[in-house]
Amino acid sequence: MKLRHITMSTLLALGVAFSPLASAGNSAEKIELGTPVVALMPHVKELRADLGLNKEQNALLDQWIANAPAKRKELETEAVALHLELREALLNGESRIKREELKKALAEKTTRIVEMRSLCVRMLRKTLNKEQFEKVVASYRAGQ
Repeated sequence: MKLRHITMSTLLALGVAFSPLASAGNSAEKIELGTPVVALMPHVKELRADLGLNKEQNALLDQWIANAPAKRKELETEAVALHLELREALLNGESRIKREELKKALAEKTTRIVEMRSLCVRMLRKTLNKEQFEKVVASYRAGQ
């Protein structure tokens, strides 16, 4: 029962996080990550001049923008590599243990990417005042 639960959880995480193209081959360029749970930073950047940010808020945002995207992109690159490795393991008939290890690693990497998006939202809630945050969220929702 536990293995079934782990397998179903892994498959659900993979299905939510990745939407490979129907004609995907072996190249990393053809693997696409799924739509982010939430992506507020593009809206913050777009509205930055209109938000009336103070010096401290601008400094915190500058620091986040300088560091967080590179970390997320690194994780995304690793997730794509795991996706491709799992694909090959499935196509080549690798052992169930190997496939389970790859699925678990991919699910963990995917979870970390989702957590990074969540941390971004938390940082914005702490950095922006209520009105500023609501303006960013309204812009995000209008763009969906």
